[in-house]
Amino acid sequence: RSKAQMVFQDPFASLNPRMTVGKIIREPIRNFDLGLTQRDEQLEVIRLMELVGINPRYMNRYPHEFSGG
Repeated sequence: RSKAQMVFQDPFASLNPRMTVGKIIREPIRNFDLGLTQRDEQLEVIRLMELVGINPRYMNRYPHEFSGG
């Protein structure tokens, strides 16, 4: 079951507005309990943000601070 994830189509309806983007990305990393240190989790968040073209300096922003387009 750890290989399947639900992907919601409307990010503004499915992302927690009280969590920063970095915390939202980090949450599934922690849920899978990969045995990473906090530093390694942080590096993985940075890697994933860069992978999808989001500057890691935005990790402390909230979902509503991004444009939908």
